Amino acid sequence: MTLALIESLLPPRFQTLVPSRSGRNTVPYRLVVSASALDRRPQNVEGNFFVDHTCIDCDTCRWMAPDVFSRIGGMSAVTKQPASKDQNIKALQALLSCPTNSIRTEKPMKEVVEVNKMFPLPIDENALPGIYHCGYHSEKSFAATSYFISHPEGNIMVDSPRYNEILARKFDMLGGVRYMFLTHKDDIGEHDKWAQRLKCDRIMHVGDVDYRTADVERKLHGDGPWIIGSDFELVYAPGHTKGSVCLYYKPMKVIFTGDHLFKSGETGELDISLMYNQQSVSLQLDSVKKLLDLDFNWIFPGHGRRISFKDNHEKNAAIEAFLASKEHLHDNSNTRHI
Repeated sequence: MTLALIESLLPPRFQTLVPSRSGRNTVPYRLVVSASALDRRPQNVEGNFFVDHTCIDCDTCRWMAPDVFSRIGGMSAVTKQPASKDQNIKALQALLSCPTNSIRTEKPMKEVVEVNKMFPLPIDENALPGIYHCGYHSEKSFAATSYFISHPEGNIMVDSPRYNEILARKFDMLGGVRYMFLTHKDDIGEHDKWAQRLKCDRIMHVGDVDYRTADVERKLHGDGPWIIGSDFELVYAPGHTKGSVCLYYKPMKVIFTGDHLFKSGETGELDISLMYNQQSVSLQLDSVKKLLDLDFNWIFPGHGRRISFKDNHEKNAAIEAFLASKEHLHDNSNTRHI
């Protein structure tokens, strides 16, 4: 086991950045990381694992390994070193998934090679068979979560992880990828590399197509809904962006929402992002209201923690409470919020 082999699994320290989530920056530039930025944050507890100053506060490690990582001072930190094999594995999974390689260890850990082979990670093999977390979050999509769905009519990747050849081979072993569904323009990540490697058709609403996605194979037009096979429905959800679309997996009662709807890290309740809204908050709230007509018990967002409900009634009660809390925004938000 060599240090070079272990480091090859991690994202590079010097990366080309893409447009900001606000859409303002359109010219990539080089990120230069200073030596001090790689130092251990003082908020970390003593021990092997630590987070450095390059953390972008994306929250990924905190929901992947909540027993190890917490938020302190606007960034993640190791607040408890792994105390069991399971915690150690989860910490290494978070390390590999960190989009900026901000999670590090004082000493190289050979276990990281075996942990790397675990991706994609099953969400719940009993309750949600065939649904996986891809890991390898990409800085190009501000660490958006990508999912893999195994299905007899053709496997689906939801949004794009960071490209990794070992992960690509695992997808091959699982039957490949027929479709890459892109929820919206912010979370496309390295879609082009994946499409070329996997020979899959990308699906995206034309309202979000730009120079980066001009060659997407299947462009959605109109208001939908659109059907994929017998089990999937694409639900038009404009507001966050003009072309935002959700993937509704009907038999599993799961909806993949991208940046359309998620759980607030502060309140634990349903929420939307006003800061990063690129079209209309009012329209986005109307799109959230459409979800009352769908029967699902799970929300898999592009960012943050997955949300479960005991039944459709509880789901609708949560959505109605959210809409009521945002009613004051509904008639005053037809302009873009940045």
